[in-house]
Amino acid sequence: MSEDKSIAAKEMSIEGRRRKLAEWYDQYETVAEIILDVQLSGTLKKGRKWMEGFRSEMVSRLAGDIDGKKVLDIGCQYGVFSFYLSERGGMVTGMDISEKWVNRCREECSERYPEKDMDFVVGDAQALPFPDESFDIVVCTEVVEHVDYAGNVLGEIHRVLTPGGILVLGTPNTASYYVWLWKAFKRILPMNAIRWVLKKVVSQEDIKNRVRNQLPEERREEFDREMVKLEELGKELGVDDPEQEEFSEHIREFSNTEIESLLPLMGFEVEKRTGFPVFPTFYLLSLRMFIRDHFVQVKDDSWWRYHSAPLMYIRAVKAEPTIFHL
Repeated sequence: MSEDKSIAAKEMSIEGRRRKLAEWYDQYETVAEIILDVQLSGTLKKGRKWMEGFRSEMVSRLAGDIDGKKVLDIGCQYGVFSFYLSERGGMVTGMDISEKWVNRCREECSERYPEKDMDFVVGDAQALPFPDESFDIVVCTEVVEHVDYAGNVLGEIHRVLTPGGILVLGTPNTASYYVWLWKAFKRILPMNAIRWVLKKVVSQEDIKNRVRNQLPEERREEFDREMVKLEELGKELGVDDPEQEEFSEHIREFSNTEIESLLPLMGFEVEKRTGFPVFPTFYLLSLRMFIRDHFVQVKDDSWWRYHSAPLMYIRAVKAEPTIFHL
């Protein structure tokens, strides 16, 4: 009996942590919305351009010809991919589990693209609210690591895709060369020492202050208030605990080998592979932006990026019936 209680307590603890993570996400979105309404400058502006422009172009190239195609953007957040793909001729439906993000996308769409054939809906990636064979292309980036059953997500995507339809999937790659280097670095230095070094090199407090200083004065008090709430939720989760090895809001992460083994089981054939180089690019942003703008363009099938970058992106085609659907 005592063992059963111990197991039940552990399960409640896991469920409680997930509820706290959901609260943390909602609060993060509140802070993010304040920042999204600001015209950033300097490095922060370049960072947004890098994150939004580079990835949108990469996803578009992987998706291929989208003109006149029905496109579903799962986990659309504030609509970066949705709007980009719509501008290139896609008939886009954006979906997110957050009602807040969906409402923001609807408002922005009505203001910026009143003539576009776009829709935004609230929904769960593990149970898509669409009929079979509804879309020609599905974009699903940074979603499968946040759900309990990644197989359900892929099975649902397979269901709503037309025969021969395209999936563009993005998720962290635990086998990336950057991740290997990070693991090796952690064996040399304890986590609290690594945090000390990072704070000296890139101060999160400094970044927060730079964002705050670019806000209109009337919104700074709101930003301070919402940041305090976010930090308090983070403390409850142990985000800033110096004894904690790492913090991740992800439920399950995959290596590129695991994803490429899973996709055929779910009825997909992998066609192209690439990656998004977040680190160490972030720390050399100005140089990387210069190289990106003048010399190196986005590649839609890059072996090096696929194996080195911490975020992998894959183009897969719907080929066979799924072997299982959880």
